Amino acid sequence: MAEAELPAAEPAAAASAEEAESAAAPTAAAEALAEAAADAELTASGEDAAESPMGSKSSDAAAAQDGEKRRSVTIVADLQARRSLRKVKSKGSLANADALFEELAMNAGMFSDFLCRYWCKDRLKPVQERREAPQASTILGLLMTGDPDAKEAVGFSYAISVLRREQLRSALMEGITLECKERKIFKRDGIAVFQHWARHMLEDKRQLLWLRHEVESWQLRWKLMHLALTKEPESIWEKKDRLDRFWSDFHDRSRVLENGPLSQHGLAAQHGFSEFSPSRPATSSTRPGTSTTTVGGWGGSPSGRPMTGASTAAASRPGTAWGDPLAEVHEEVFGMRWDFDQATQWKKVDSRSGTNAQRLNRLVLKQVQSGLGTESGGGGSGLHKSASLPSLAGRGRPSTVNSMASSTFGRNMTKLPPLQHSKSKLWKECDARHIAPMPIHFLTGNSQHLVAINKGLTDSDLIAMAAMVGDVPSVEEVNLYDNMLLTDKGMVQMMKHLSRESLQETLQVLNLGRCSRLGAYTLDAMVKMLKSGGSLLELNLSQVPIATRFQLPLCKALGNHPSIKTLNLAETGMQPHDMTVACLRELLASKTLASLDIGWNNFDGKVFKALGAFVIGNTSLRKLLVANCAATSDVWGRLKQNTPVSADDFVPPLSRFLEQLAQDTTLTHLDISMNRCDFRSALILEDALDTHKNLRELTMCHNPLGALGIRSIMRLMSRDHTGLMFVATEGCYTGENNESGGKNGQVFSYTNPGGHYDLQLWRPYHRSLLRMLYKTVDYLQVQPDEAFKPPDENSKSVDFRPNSNSSASAAWTHVGVDGATGIRQLPKTGDLRFIFDIQSAIFNKFMQGGKDGIGDTDYAGFLRAYYSMMRFTPGVKKVIPLCARWTELNGDTYAQQVFLTALSRDFNLTLPILEYFTSSCRTMLRQTVCALLPSLGHNRCSYFESGLLFPTVFDYMFCQERTKNLVEFNLDNPTGHYKLDLANSTDGAVAERLMLLDRWEGALDDKHNRADISHRGNRSHIRNEVWGGRSLHSICRSVAEWKMPEHGEFEFDYMSNQKPLRKAEVLTTKLWDRVLILTYEAACSPEDKIAALRSISHNFFLTASHMRALIGYFKEEIQRANVFIIFYLRIVDMHNAKMFRVRFESSEEVTRLQNRLGYAAFFPFLQPENSRFELDLSVYDQRLCSSMYVYLCTKEKFPQNLHEYGYTRADGTEDPLPLGVPRSWADMKGIPTAGVFRAIYRCAPEDRNFACRKEMAQRLGFFDVDGLVQDEVAWWTGLMEPPEDVLNLLEFFISRYDNVEKPFLEIDGVDGNGCITLRELMEGLEAMDCHKFDSKKGAKGGATKEARIDAIFRYLDPGGEGSVSREEWAILDQLWKEFDLSIREFVHFLMLSFGDDLMDAWMALDEDEGGELDEEEWLQAVVSVGYFGPAKVVFALLDSSDDGNISFDEFQVLEKYKPTRSPQ
Repeated sequence: MAEAELPAAEPAAAASAEEAESAAAPTAAAEALAEAAADAELTASGEDAAESPMGSKSSDAAAAQDGEKRRSVTIVADLQARRSLRKVKSKGSLANADALFEELAMNAGMFSDFLCRYWCKDRLKPVQERREAPQASTILGLLMTGDPDAKEAVGFSYAISVLRREQLRSALMEGITLECKERKIFKRDGIAVFQHWARHMLEDKRQLLWLRHEVESWQLRWKLMHLALTKEPESIWEKKDRLDRFWSDFHDRSRVLENGPLSQHGLAAQHGFSEFSPSRPATSSTRPGTSTTTVGGWGGSPSGRPMTGASTAAASRPGTAWGDPLAEVHEEVFGMRWDFDQATQWKKVDSRSGTNAQRLNRLVLKQVQSGLGTESGGGGSGLHKSASLPSLAGRGRPSTVNSMASSTFGRNMTKLPPLQHSKSKLWKECDARHIAPMPIHFLTGNSQHLVAINKGLTDSDLIAMAAMVGDVPSVEEVNLYDNMLLTDKGMVQMMKHLSRESLQETLQVLNLGRCSRLGAYTLDAMVKMLKSGGSLLELNLSQVPIATRFQLPLCKALGNHPSIKTLNLAETGMQPHDMTVACLRELLASKTLASLDIGWNNFDGKVFKALGAFVIGNTSLRKLLVANCAATSDVWGRLKQNTPVSADDFVPPLSRFLEQLAQDTTLTHLDISMNRCDFRSALILEDALDTHKNLRELTMCHNPLGALGIRSIMRLMSRDHTGLMFVATEGCYTGENNESGGKNGQVFSYTNPGGHYDLQLWRPYHRSLLRMLYKTVDYLQVQPDEAFKPPDENSKSVDFRPNSNSSASAAWTHVGVDGATGIRQLPKTGDLRFIFDIQSAIFNKFMQGGKDGIGDTDYAGFLRAYYSMMRFTPGVKKVIPLCARWTELNGDTYAQQVFLTALSRDFNLTLPILEYFTSSCRTMLRQTVCALLPSLGHNRCSYFESGLLFPTVFDYMFCQERTKNLVEFNLDNPTGHYKLDLANSTDGAVAERLMLLDRWEGALDDKHNRADISHRGNRSHIRNEVWGGRSLHSICRSVAEWKMPEHGEFEFDYMSNQKPLRKAEVLTTKLWDRVLILTYEAACSPEDKIAALRSISHNFFLTASHMRALIGYFKEEIQRANVFIIFYLRIVDMHNAKMFRVRFESSEEVTRLQNRLGYAAFFPFLQPENSRFELDLSVYDQRLCSSMYVYLCTKEKFPQNLHEYGYTRADGTEDPLPLGVPRSWADMKGIPTAGVFRAIYRCAPEDRNFACRKEMAQRLGFFDVDGLVQDEVAWWTGLMEPPEDVLNLLEFFISRYDNVEKPFLEIDGVDGNGCITLRELMEGLEAMDCHKFDSKKGAKGGATKEARIDAIFRYLDPGGEGSVSREEWAILDQLWKEFDLSIREFVHFLMLSFGDDLMDAWMALDEDEGGELDEEEWLQAVVSVGYFGPAKVVFALLDSSDDGNISFDEFQVLEKYKPTRSPQ
């Protein structure tokens, strides 16, 4: 059916029309059948009437002739009726062309289940409200037709193929499961299994809810921890009050200086007191829109700057009234004015405060009235007078405004004693320099912290401030950050006053950051101040250029300072020379320093190395920031020293510092941002900090880490025994994500660390990589000698060359952990080559587990145990920051993709983590599932649950197409061909699993002392491995030594050594027929059929006859090869392998099978007769196969069993082998290692050494042959093996005899001796009237009849004795069985396809209704109906008349080959 014919939402009228057409089909068929029968009856009666008057024959003969005619007419009529019925059915089938889809059940597969769930969720009522489950095909049709672009977007044909494949798999497994449970091969699942999975899924949901809550809490806690804790900010009322006081004093001083002393009355009159006490100042203007005065001030402004002359005049013009006392309270308390702007603000405050504002009004009013009453009574305890108005001190009403602001809204302000004397000096300096003072808290007398950040201060401003600083008793902080106009002129004055002993005892913070114009005088003054001691805790000189001559004195003073804790020397001009090393030595000699920022300076490897040593020696340092310091590399220095340079020399110099952090135990925060750190530096950091318990925060922003570097950092953070909780990696998601081969291709994989290593120990990265390998050895409790092995066959131990420029080797001594430092002190020179193989030790532990150990064939159990040991499983306290980091990347698609790539390997994740990742970022749902699916483990339940995370069909199909290699990977039957894209994490996971299985099976081979039959003699089960179009054999000896990259296409064949027991339970014939029928009738493509069979292949075993029948259902060679390889190791009677091997008619096809499965694995151990081989001796397994043939020949009949042998040397010349095939070739050591050896192996039955064959099959083929006897072997010969004339002779015998024994007796004679000579054969055939070998019968090449019979005789006499024994004559019996079986298989296929009536099959074959088929038509017809077996054999048998055509009468001969039905 075409894909577009999938059932969709059709109108009701169309559905009724289809039903009517379908219902009319049987009626039309019946009418056609009746019409054909009537025609036949009329024809027969007419013929009878015509022949009856003749009366020339007897009644019996006439009756016989009449019966024959009637039978012929009936057959014709039946054929016509059946053809009419087929046409009607074909028309009616259009109404339900996709009937196979309609049979899909809801539980047919993961995709079917997803469709039903999606439909019930969004399109239909809930499942519990429905009587029937929806059909998956109907759902798919409706979902697709709803969106006009959905078919093309999703790949409609691919979705159909997935559904059909799932339906076929479900149908096959249904029958297999039922039968295997009835035969007790499968265990029946009790209710406990379902309860277990129900609890498991419920627990997953609980963990997801817990994870969401904890991640949110963690993010909140982290923000609170890193929130800049500052003093409570100053409110607007507090600020206005402070500025009013300051500017009141400033203007009062100015007027006193200008006008002289004034009386209280005059001063009051000048400032607008008109109604109440003469000492009361005017507090507001009476008109909206006028300039406002500040509370209790003289011309203050909200901005804190002095008012202009116009504003002052407007505020002091005559006629301004004091107003209502209650209104005054509102003004003074709430800081509001009755102009337009302030009225708007008043309304806002009042509406926000509600009843609280009303209560506050009443409270303030009560206090004011109490104060007024006290004033009128001449005493009492009214409100106190504000200390900020000293010039207004005297009798009269006290000022309530400032008192209320101070008591009610100024609770958090710092209360300091008056600073009139200090202010006078400030004002004096300001007047002298014609500047206005800056009303910062310190200058207004409200704080001991001189904070003037980014105020644009000039030297004049600073000198004025310094004058005030010189008079104050204490200063706790001087913060002049980002005042870039300051120079030595003003700063020297400030430093002079700060150097006073009284201030040094109180000064704790000095911040001159970004004051970039400061020079030598300032530095000199600072050095002197630091040398004199003091209580300074924090010093910031960032971006202040420090001259070289001041660097060391300054650092010495800082290092010797008794209290300094926080120091910032970022971007101060440190350069990569010895002076910088000396400065760092002095700085880090401090016993109080806790935080050091030396970022944005210029360091080289030497400086970083010294820095690492100094950090280790400092026990007080907690925070170190070295951002953007690795601006240079020591490559040029190495070139000057004539030292070899390679790409790794360009790694950041920071690596020399990171390596030494392994000895640090005090740091809690490290910042190494912008230092060109790549994945190599990340591995060094992982190695150094993997046991650091105190480091909690790591900042690595803007380093090209890439996926490999991010993976190292994530592994470091996931370790439960480390204290690292937060890693900042912004801008770190670009960089190298792969490695090339050679010395630069050393990449560490925690999951699979084995491989070939070529390390240069003068590189920090290589030393860290070696330490990581040693840590793996320690973790697994393995002796180093067991893991570090020689790099090649010529080496006996690890290859260590102390001098990189010399080839002289030295013994390598495994370095232990230093008890003092806790690390391995590796040599820092020389080259080290070895093969790291930790898997063998792991596998030995798995095998020695006793009853809890892992079985040889329990591949799933092996991978679970291995991954639980060799992957990181984030603990409870580490999985939360991991998930939080994912949410922080939300919106950065590229960074998220790299993050997922990093987590796709080396990590064990759970389904709740995956669900959290998908739910927290829906835009990355598909990419997240595709990347993290391998981290869930090989668990079909997890695969199924992960499929439920997709919201749409498109999302599901997108991921299904990209993860199909992993989801459909049959771990229990891994033999097959693989073509994987390593850039795809799921394909990479399949490759990783197969590489681990390869080493696991290699360990099992060693355990069971199995011979090495691998492709290259390296005990690998992976063959024909090609990566990126290049053979891996040219890169490394074995795939086990290869460090698998994360890019490129990896193509190979995998061949397992696990063979079934000979007595294993196989499928019954009835069930196998059902499997074949379902496979044949399925609407899948051949590739989908093979995929469905592969997914269930581990559930049952086959016989050789089952395999023979199965490969006949596939047309293409590649399809037959794939299905054959899948089930090759599921055959229990491998001693009968000749039965299915003969179905591969082409020698090229057999060669390709040998190359995929292995020449030794495909070797015909028990029936090597007529094996034709041509083997390349340069390849290990082909050389082994050649040796096996020669060895078997020496054990049976040497050299006669080797026919038509030849040997071509490596240079192309032919070796005539005058003495025959050398016996020494029976040993692998004696056979040449180059050239091509070819021959044909033939052996007479009496020369067979069955015991030797069994021994070879057990030793080299690993087959179960214990107790096997010759009678159990179905000795077989294929129809393509003998010459054509032998088959002609066999056809002659089949047409005249029931078996080959009768013609043997006729030729040998009654009194024969049990042997036939050539003369007897010729005479016997002549007596039988056999003319098949006459020259007129198509003799080839002009061969005579005698020559052709002589060739037959020589074939039947492989031993060359000159006679054919009864055992040798039995070769014809083997060919007879092949003939007979081929025909019976063809008949069996027709019965499965068309039913028991062969007439239906004939109609399908004879489509043109010609009544006859020639050989070409026959071959095309059998292929068209789906049969791909030996059709020529069947044609030769049916063409009994030798006219080159088959009629229906001849076709009916197949009736006798029908299988007998056993009673039900």
